[in-house]
Amino acid sequence: MIDFLNTHAEQIVLTVVVILAIFSLIVFVGAIYSRWMLQLAEKRKKKIREDLSEVVIMYTLGELSLSDLKKNLSTKTDYSILLQISNELDKTLEGDEEVRLKRIMNLSEIREYFIGRFNSKNPLEQAKACLYFSRKTEIKERFLPKIYSYTKSDHPMLAYAACMAIISHGSAGQKKDAIRNLLSNDGLSNQALNDVFSEFQLKSSDDRIEESKLLMQLIDERNYNVERTALMIRTLGELGFYESAEFLLNEFMEIPSEDYSPAIVVALIDVLALFGMEEILEKLYSEFISSQYSEVREAIAKALGVFGKTESIPFLKWLLVDPDFYVRFHSAKSLSMHPNIDLRKLSVPNIGDEEFDELVGEIESLTVEG
Repeated sequence: MIDFLNTHAEQIVLTVVVILAIFSLIVFVGAIYSRWMLQLAEKRKKKIREDLSEVVIMYTLGELSLSDLKKNLSTKTDYSILLQISNELDKTLEGDEEVRLKRIMNLSEIREYFIGRFNSKNPLEQAKACLYFSRKTEIKERFLPKIYSYTKSDHPMLAYAACMAIISHGSAGQKKDAIRNLLSNDGLSNQALNDVFSEFQLKSSDDRIEESKLLMQLIDERNYNVERTALMIRTLGELGFYESAEFLLNEFMEIPSEDYSPAIVVALIDVLALFGMEEILEKLYSEFISSQYSEVREAIAKALGVFGKTESIPFLKWLLVDPDFYVRFHSAKSLSMHPNIDLRKLSVPNIGDEEFDELVGEIESLTVEG
């Protein structure tokens, strides 16, 4: 064997090199072909998207019937791209145009596509199906129990999507329980919960009493962590539930002067200032103005600017020498809102002239931009 290898070494090496060269050529050609096919597919999808976008816009404007739109659909790719376009337009359309767009969601091909995902074992696929159900004007009753069960899922995306569907189609009791389930899901982001609360308000009654009652009840139950409770307080403010002002004021007044959660205090100060509840001023002056938490002092500096009381000026001047930059900034900004205060003429101890000039310059630039 050794003699054979020695005798034919050159031929063996040449054969190996040729085989490797052929293999490399095949791989290279295969890569070029795959890239070429991918580019063709992308170009085809781009062309389909351009054509379908024009057709969908004509349809939503009422210039094309649903049956005429369906004539442009023949493959799964067409329906997939149609769905992408519909999802993008859904964020911007209103009125009759939105109603027409929702009819696209009732096309049998799209409906069957999502029902298949709803019955899968993959939570992300189930979530996609639930979001689809949330966008429909109505769904079959038989889907609701399973959707509701998904709101208890540990998977944040599935729980969120299921809750959105329940808010659109569930009973009042199911909506409340679904939101409770979401609040207990530690993996869910505050932004997702904000979306749920906004949707809850949008899909609920005009008088909004039930929505605000639910949020107040959830806060009063004391079953949720600090971040969730602060979020619910802010939601009452952001969604304009002014009927909750007295409830939130009582919550604020019951907070002890020590051993409190700064996140809760900040949320209450921000919302009560937004609601114009001047009753909080005395407690701000006497208990929280010297809080150990800079975020609480910052919230006070902002709130005093919202109320615009002359009696707040000495407290704002005191906050103007706070060790925290943002407290100083917002106290200066609030002071600048008073007509009789000229920041440039203020004498501020413990702050260098150059530093204070920079602070005032930033506030003046913001005023000009505003």
